[in-house]
Amino acid sequence: GAPDRRVELEHAFAELAGQTLRLPPNLFVLGTMNTADRSIALLDVAVRRRFAFVTMWPDLAVLADRSKACALMQQSFTQLLDIFVAHAADDGFQLLPGHAYFLEPDEVRAKRKLQTELKPLLLEYIAQGHVSGFRDEVHAYIDSLPE
Repeated sequence: GAPDRRVELEHAFAELAGQTLRLPPNLFVLGTMNTADRSIALLDVAVRRRFAFVTMWPDLAVLADRSKACALMQQSFTQLLDIFVAHAADDGFQLLPGHAYFLEPDEVRAKRKLQTELKPLLLEYIAQGHVSGFRDEVHAYIDSLPE
């Protein structure tokens, strides 16, 4: 059977009509964490034991859909992916920006998104030394982004 989805609270809340909180069976709680967020301390072992962890890589199929990513975004992702594949060590490869940075079907908005979201991230990678082994390649990529 399904696990009991009721939680007894310490205090009664009028909005909940008592101290019992009932969670619907179709409610799932997902937490996400980017491995690129180096400032976040590693999760405590006690917390990690209570959750399942799934590594998710950028999804090229999502970017192939022209209703989600214009040709500029598809090309920009492919170029950056090539740089990371050619130069990043295993731990550095985890810094590859995900496909959400490249989801924009409109080319004008795509240019703005690359300049205001992707470029600052890559500049931070350079400043923090995260891509020191291929800093010049990342810089050249940044310089090639359309204004």
